[in-house]
Amino acid sequence: MIAVSSAWAATDESARTGITGTIRVTTSTGRQGAYYLPHNPESRALPLLVMLHGSGGKGSGAVLPLRDLAERQKFIVVGPASVSVAGVWLVEPGAGGATEDHRHIISCLREIQAHPGVRVDDALVLVAGFSVGGGAASYLASREGVFTAFAVLHGHVRLDALGPRRVRGWLSTGDRDGQRTLDTMRRLEDQLSHAGFSEVETRVFRGGHALGEEELAALVAWWLPRSHRSGVSR
Repeated sequence: MIAVSSAWAATDESARTGITGTIRVTTSTGRQGAYYLPHNPESRALPLLVMLHGSGGKGSGAVLPLRDLAERQKFIVVGPASVSVAGVWLVEPGAGGATEDHRHIISCLREIQAHPGVRVDDALVLVAGFSVGGGAASYLASREGVFTAFAVLHGHVRLDALGPRRVRGWLSTGDRDGQRTLDTMRRLEDQLSHAGFSEVETRVFRGGHALGEEELAALVAWWLPRSHRSGVSR
């Protein structure tokens, strides 16, 4: 079970365990989000991953599968919760960033960036989304300058909703995912390429419409440069 706290205090696990907690900013529906900071986050500037949950999800559920990986590879995880209690995201191109979901995601990110003792590596800020969260992730990365990469995990992208920014991207699915087949994701890669995204990688993993450890580890390996990974204490 994830341990959450409104204070920036260490968990009761070993001294080398990071910090888990609740995002303070709250939506109009009372939803917040969660974060994970690896042990000794003030030691250097750290990469940051914003993970957007799928339908029916919440921020703590998005952060939980990434905690061990974040501790080993030394990066921060932020898991905002959608405004909708159904776990869907509303980010509309005509809203110009004015939807509450859009504002809440950015507010969650800013909250972690602004905390004393936490330094974020501005060159390594990834926004990723599972299922319906993937559309929100690509939308945000194409519009918000803070993000340097995006990932769509078993999700879809509204091409007409994308903004002007072109950053590198990751697409992935499961070999038994009937909702987001490999052919579907490859067609999406072609569409993004024609839309000006020159660096997009598509990967397929064992399984259905769900995230597994292998997929998450491969995503992080794609995202983080070898120099960061090789400098991590094991």
